[in-house]
Amino acid sequence: MDVTALIDAVSRTKSQADELTRRQIIDQLSGALAKFTTSPENQRFAEKYRPRGNYTRLLLNSPQDAYQLVLVFWGPGKGSPIHDHDETIGVVGALTGETKEIKYAVTRHEGEHVKLARSSEFTIAPGRVTPILPGDDQQLHLMVNEEQHWAATVHVYLTSIHHYRQYEAAPGGAFQLAETPLWFDEWEVGRRMPTSTRS
Repeated sequence: MDVTALIDAVSRTKSQADELTRRQIIDQLSGALAKFTTSPENQRFAEKYRPRGNYTRLLLNSPQDAYQLVLVFWGPGKGSPIHDHDETIGVVGALTGETKEIKYAVTRHEGEHVKLARSSEFTIAPGRVTPILPGDDQQLHLMVNEEQHWAATVHVYLTSIHHYRQYEAAPGGAFQLAETPLWFDEWEVGRRMPTSTRS
């Protein structure tokens, strides 16, 4: 599946979302993303791309779309803080390498702070997809590349995210929420990706 077909699949799911259950949405997005992330042409594109710094975030589709497809490069040993996804539905898959996902659940609200508990761990590899769902126990995670080489993941958000919250450690084992704008290093990178693969 090439990037144009993935964008079309996400757009179709977005247009049908009101008639679909959450499970059906996740199944449709997961099936398309699994095909996209196991395409050798897409993997070669990621392997040839030269990210800058330790972490690079590329928007594959247009910033005017009501959804987002994001290609993220993780340097060796690099990861994200614990963060949420602003209540969107989505999926994440690996294009190259393996990336560990650790999900968290909010166990208690204490004013401006929350208590978190680790709820699951999952290794994301090409063809393996993990869901993002609204709710304190389904959308919080961190991701880390524990390998010695770069990894690339693809994140599909059915609703565009403009702000999200990072969960920063606070005294007493609690976490403080920090509102964070979502940024991209480049936009519409999908225009440079191969479009000759078959779905």
